[in-house]
Amino acid sequence: MKKVLSVVLALTLALLACVPAFAATITEDTEDSATINVYTDTKNAEGEDADWFIVTIPAEVPIPWGGTEAGDYIEWSYTSQLKIGEQLEVFVDKAAGSLVAAEDPSKTLAYTLTDAPLAAAPYESGAPVFTTAQTEKIGIEITDEAWGAAPVGVYTDTVTFTVSVQPIGA
Repeated sequence: MKKVLSVVLALTLALLACVPAFAATITEDTEDSATINVYTDTKNAEGEDADWFIVTIPAEVPIPWGGTEAGDYIEWSYTSQLKIGEQLEVFVDKAAGSLVAAEDPSKTLAYTLTDAPLAAAPYESGAPVFTTAQTEKIGIEITDEAWGAAPVGVYTDTVTFTVSVQPIGA
């Protein structure tokens, strides 16, 4: 058994010695050229995956009572540097909802999200790289009738965003 192990180790060492033979070496005494491969890795200098994205979603969206002339909206943005063939996919959990009064949960204020990316038709970035922040808006529409029928108060609801990396064209 020791002899077999010795032969295996000797062959392993011999194969390891062959690796430097494939390196390109040019000395000043020769007129030769060498071709080498230069390539990038998908890891950064710290050994972590180099692809990244940042999606910025506001923690709160205050709406003045009665809304604004320009309209009310959720403004969100993203930047990314993803792998070839990847894109960001973003969607929200609902197309409409009801804001509920903090003082009296029986009082509600209905709203609709306009241009809302939903799971069935999510927002897709369409490309892997956006080094400048891309800004998007989702409108919040509350009708005049709904404003007029609601007593003044602080009304709240939650909109959940889902963000993922998906293949382009999937």
